[in-house]
Amino acid sequence: MDSDTSESNLVILTNKVRFKRFLKIYRKTLLILLIPVIFMPIAFIGKNNAYLSFYIFLVTASFFAGDFLHPGVTSFLPIVFFTIMGTFNKKLINTVSTPRPSDFTIFYFIGIAYSSSIGGMATFVGSETNQLFMNYCAAIFPDGPKVESPRYLLLTLPGVIIMEMFLYLWLNFYFLGMLRVQNYTALQASLTSDEEQFISVLLARQYQQMGKIKFPEMVVGTAVIMAAILQAMVYSNSTSYSDDDKFNTRRYVTTSVPSIICVLILFLIPSNMACLKFCRKQNDDSEPLPTSASGGFLTWSMVKNNLDWTVIFLTASANITFDSLEDSGMTEEFEKFLSLFTACPPTAQACIVIVFCKILTEFASNATVGRCLLALIANVGVKSKVNPLYLMLSATLSTSLPFHLVTGTPAYAMIASYVHIPPRKLMVVGIGPSLLAIVLNLFTACVWSKVIWPEIDSYPAWADGMKINNIP
Repeated sequence: MDSDTSESNLVILTNKVRFKRFLKIYRKTLLILLIPVIFMPIAFIGKNNAYLSFYIFLVTASFFAGDFLHPGVTSFLPIVFFTIMGTFNKKLINTVSTPRPSDFTIFYFIGIAYSSSIGGMATFVGSETNQLFMNYCAAIFPDGPKVESPRYLLLTLPGVIIMEMFLYLWLNFYFLGMLRVQNYTALQASLTSDEEQFISVLLARQYQQMGKIKFPEMVVGTAVIMAAILQAMVYSNSTSYSDDDKFNTRRYVTTSVPSIICVLILFLIPSNMACLKFCRKQNDDSEPLPTSASGGFLTWSMVKNNLDWTVIFLTASANITFDSLEDSGMTEEFEKFLSLFTACPPTAQACIVIVFCKILTEFASNATVGRCLLALIANVGVKSKVNPLYLMLSATLSTSLPFHLVTGTPAYAMIASYVHIPPRKLMVVGIGPSLLAIVLNLFTACVWSKVIWPEIDSYPAWADGMKINNIP
């Protein structure tokens, strides 16, 4: 009797409905299988590994953009493929997915990450791309003008201020419902007067409970400040020497050195001053001497247990992808593409460079993209008889502002990993800042730069003395 009842409740679906349901359920799986096949013809262009490397780049970028797999898993694709190609050999580890955050949480963390990219583009210390621009200008064009920090700050500061103001308005509109009264997230975030008073009292009480600054907090704060000061001191500390006229070597002290030193200090300094007890005279009322050494402020177990390795995987895989593109010669194909527009006006070339670099920097850290493209873009400027600094500046500004993918900068990988922001959310939220970034960078490079550097509008004689071999 039970079997008859169950059979009578069966719903027979047509083949069309079953096929639609199959596509809906297994859409991501099908795309994972189809995308490599769709891009497959690109891998067979040319006789070397250039387009094969570009094929892997396109497949990986599509997986990141479509959120088909966890970003930590997708980051393994270039590592596996390029290992098979013999490009590199590294060992990496993978990690976990967790619940998604609310829009109110995403609002704050995306605001922090975006602001770090926008604010960093104003100074040489704030962005490694800006340091590369300065170093490449000095290395490739030794007879050219020196790029000075005050001038560069005047050049980029207006765009930074406008971008930050727009970012605040855009995030409020997108997440908190500015100009949209019925937005659910905004209604959730709204508080009554009693709730606001309760939170104010709670925060004031917690602030009092924090007490005075403790010794560990002083040490860590001092290390952070020291790292910032050292970075400001060494960002332009480069020396050059030559044994003869044909041999020239340049050394550049990067801003990563102070950071590594300060982290090492935190590993070495003991977390308390119990060691000083050995320097005091002992009596009956004295505290007993320590029997073991106190650990450092930073220990490897602390790093191992609290560091999300997905951040390292994402950053490493994106950088490795572009390194392989450079080693295989694909970046030279990029130069050929940009060279197609050498007959265009300088403003049009700057616009093409800005959009081109903006797209590429979404898939790797801005420093990696800048290192791969700045010298090639300088060469394009010389070919088209356009001031190379004009196009190099356009590329530098554009590579500083990725807004869509977790691979664009380590800050995005961190917030996506620690707060578990869905990649699709970054893709959509970044549309507004990206459009404004393109417009502002075009204005900065084509209009405002001529106010700061009047000579940037003409092709200089020193550009003919380009020395690509001097790249650090």
